[in-house]
Amino acid sequence: MRKAGLAMNIFRISLICTVFLYTAAEIQMLINPVNLPENMLPGTQLSRAYDKDVAGKPDAYHFLNKTKDFIIDASSGIITSTKSFNYETDPRRFLLIVDTGGFVRHVLTINIIDVPEPPDCAADPQFSLGTATLEIDEDYPLFQPIYRVTATDEDSSNGDRLMYSIETQLSGPKKGANSFGVDSVSGIVSLRGNDTLDFDAGYHVFQLTLRATDTTGLFCQGTLIIKIRNINDEKPQFEPFPLDTINVTEKKTVGEIIARVKATDQDEDSSITYSFKTQQGMFGLDPFTGIITLLQPLNLDNPNNSKTYSLEIEARDNGNNTSTYMFTIFVENIDDPIICDSSFSIAAGVSVSVPENVPASAFIYMILARDPDPGQEVEFLVLKSSVKATAYFTLDSYSGVISKTTEPPLDYEINPKHFQIVVAVRNRGNLSLESCTGTITINIRNVNDESPVFRYIPDAPINIYENLPVGTKLVKLTATDRDIGDSVHYEFIGTQKEFSINEDSGEVTIAYPLDYENAATPHSWVLYFRAYDNGRVHSTTGTLTVILQDVNDNPPKCIQDIYIIELPENTPADTLLVSLTCTDKDGTVSNNNITYHLIIDAFAKETFTLVNNKLKIGPTHLDYDNAIFAGMHFKYILFVRVSDEGSPVLSTIITIIIRVSRINEFDPIGLTSAFTFNIQENSPADTLVGKITFTDADWPFNNIKYTIVGGILGSPPKFYIEPDTGVIKLLDSPDREIESQYKILVRITDLDNDAVPDPLRQRSGTAQVTVNVLITTSVLIKISYYWSPDNWIPAVLTLTGVLFVMCLYAVAWCLFKDAPSCSRFFPHCHEHQRNPPTLTAKEPGQGPRHGNFLNSDQKPNTKPNLLHGNHQPSRVYDGRAIDPVTGMEYLFNSQTGEVKMLSS
Repeated sequence: MRKAGLAMNIFRISLICTVFLYTAAEIQMLINPVNLPENMLPGTQLSRAYDKDVAGKPDAYHFLNKTKDFIIDASSGIITSTKSFNYETDPRRFLLIVDTGGFVRHVLTINIIDVPEPPDCAADPQFSLGTATLEIDEDYPLFQPIYRVTATDEDSSNGDRLMYSIETQLSGPKKGANSFGVDSVSGIVSLRGNDTLDFDAGYHVFQLTLRATDTTGLFCQGTLIIKIRNINDEKPQFEPFPLDTINVTEKKTVGEIIARVKATDQDEDSSITYSFKTQQGMFGLDPFTGIITLLQPLNLDNPNNSKTYSLEIEARDNGNNTSTYMFTIFVENIDDPIICDSSFSIAAGVSVSVPENVPASAFIYMILARDPDPGQEVEFLVLKSSVKATAYFTLDSYSGVISKTTEPPLDYEINPKHFQIVVAVRNRGNLSLESCTGTITINIRNVNDESPVFRYIPDAPINIYENLPVGTKLVKLTATDRDIGDSVHYEFIGTQKEFSINEDSGEVTIAYPLDYENAATPHSWVLYFRAYDNGRVHSTTGTLTVILQDVNDNPPKCIQDIYIIELPENTPADTLLVSLTCTDKDGTVSNNNITYHLIIDAFAKETFTLVNNKLKIGPTHLDYDNAIFAGMHFKYILFVRVSDEGSPVLSTIITIIIRVSRINEFDPIGLTSAFTFNIQENSPADTLVGKITFTDADWPFNNIKYTIVGGILGSPPKFYIEPDTGVIKLLDSPDREIESQYKILVRITDLDNDAVPDPLRQRSGTAQVTVNVLITTSVLIKISYYWSPDNWIPAVLTLTGVLFVMCLYAVAWCLFKDAPSCSRFFPHCHEHQRNPPTLTAKEPGQGPRHGNFLNSDQKPNTKPNLLHGNHQPSRVYDGRAIDPVTGMEYLFNSQTGEVKMLSS
């Protein structure tokens, strides 16, 4: 029985040790808090928990509070989402308690972040699919609602507002109407009055693209198709008669058609009927065709008949829209006709032809006519004529003879080619209206009687530039020949090598390359040319002066395009480097004037000067000893632009490469020429004595050599110097009793500072070094080797030791608690505790509790309460966690997942 109790006690001790070990667990979060945008896809990795004490163990990580929205991988600690969140409907903050089995838990805060979402126009599926259609009448009232765009926005709960607009407005079949508008706030579509709806004008359908846009610029849109219904709203429109009159003769027979009125209606499928506004007995009207017929004779011999009749006709469509039209019918008296020449009065009349040079008063034509009525004479009257016909021709009213007037002469080239004269033959004395009319057409024949006339010859000389391509047009000579059908041709008088003229067009072009600088090319020409007509019957001559202009077509040429100059760095300022020699072949002064311009970078700006064509050093001297210059490979690359003064300016670039060689100009120098060092006696060989430092401004910088050349060095010599660094070290241990001070003379010599090494030109300096030997005290040095572990190893060892001691004490207590001699070391607990002790060992107002809380009669609590405070049976918090970001503490229940924040 005692052995069983001992085994139980050992188990309890192991449990306590385990609790203490887990107390040290520490959880780290990769990201905390997590800002998770809404609508992020499920499975998104949000953060990762890490506890080094459980790293690599399966089933190490889990949430204490229950959640279906997030999961944590038990092995890796990776935390992911299981759903896509909605900021407007889901919780906006989650607190997740991450546990790995230790005392310390970790709170992961996940914030759901709002993401702007576009509006949704799918409330009306036909609108969003582009098939929403409605119909309205063409007389639909203004500003009355037609359609309302219904769009939703999930962000509206966050203050987002929608604005409505029309993106496109198309009309058909006639395009371009702008009739509709949308209220930007309500989304109501209505007529705005910019263009009226007129079905009859071709506006039958409209297609509107409507858009809903939120405050972030996101939008949705759809299409609304509005069909326009035609209504009968147009009045019939009459097609008027010329001058609103109709002429008929008194011989018109009854039943014969007088005229036909016609009215049109823009409304589709509209029928029109006609009627007289007042009752008529003389004329009849067909109500459907509008045909007016004669119902009674119009004979003017009847005194009851009138010579004029005014008729007013009304047109009415099937929409009861009406319009009226009034016109007058004139009745003409009929007399026995005069008999005229059939060729004159029938069809196109008589046509005669006369030459343009017909003489004045010449006979042209005679009209043959007579009046069959006895005692009646006829007269000939010109009713109308074409332009200028009466100025060139005259008609004798008695004989009907047409002749040429005395002035002006006929001119085929400037006058009409045809003249028409309409002649009326009637009874003399105006007894009746004319009985017959006819047309005389007089055709004018062309005669070649004109010489070509130049319309354009340049008055001033033509200036042309050299090097114009062959075929370049200089001028187009224009000559005309007033003779119709007579063409004009052109030619040079004499031979011209440099120019040619097109025989038909008169274009003068360049026929030979022109070079102003060529001595064989003239600088001006006087061209003689001729214009002649067909058959060379008539011709006209003229002259044209052409002056050749120089063109800046030759860039300057230099005797050398590249110069390579080598010189030492100590070349004095104002030294002439090169004189440039360039010429320009152009023949005029402005084109062959040459200027020189030095193109130089900022580094060499003050080093070289170009005056006219002479390049010199200065104002500053050359300097080889420069790090920037070393990067330029110790050479200058200069460019000289040689330009003329023509237009455009032509240039030639000369390249000048100046290589600079180095000269040993500077002695090595130090901050001081005397150095003093101290060293302990008996110092071992190779001990550092000191270092002397000198610099040399010649390139390569500080390329110097240190050499001991004299002084008190000891026997054997106690010192040596590193030639490259100037570091002085011991060759042998010094003994103060033998020599307490040494004097050393060091020479510092520069190296490789000339383009060609010259030992005789090496520059050098000296330094005096004093070394004092100091007394030393012997010190015994003992080196101890010890192990220096990492910082975490002592912490682990310490914790392990503490736990081991506690375990030993617990075992000893279990074994010796009943021994009287050990009672003061292992006090016996006489009370049975209902619950295991908490981490704080006393209650308020009580002393420390004693007793064997590992008594076998006690039932261990598998989930000890590690927190202090009052406990409520209905809400038990068995764990604590700290948010490392906010520092807030939380209580939690590992079974229910409930979390409570402690007050700060």
